[in-house]
Amino acid sequence: MGTLTERLEIHLPKDKMSILRQEARKRGVSVAQLVREGIDLLLEKDIQARLQAAKALFDLGAPVAHWEKMKEEIEKAHLEGKD
Repeated sequence: MGTLTERLEIHLPKDKMSILRQEARKRGVSVAQLVREGIDLLLEKDIQARLQAAKALFDLGAPVAHWEKMKEEIEKAHLEGKD
């Protein structure tokens, strides 16, 4: 992990904070570290979901036109209100 230079303040309900403290104690880390790990997991999950979606699209093997042709069709549909 890089140098920690940014600060974030969040407000949580007491019950959620209690759960975080218990989990942090159980793991032997600070609540802040636990929150950072949770953020990392969430972001990684999002990246993986996007990659899977892109792979599913590529796996379709659908024919595609040259980018300039596709761009023209997209712009035309947008101008016609069909977006």
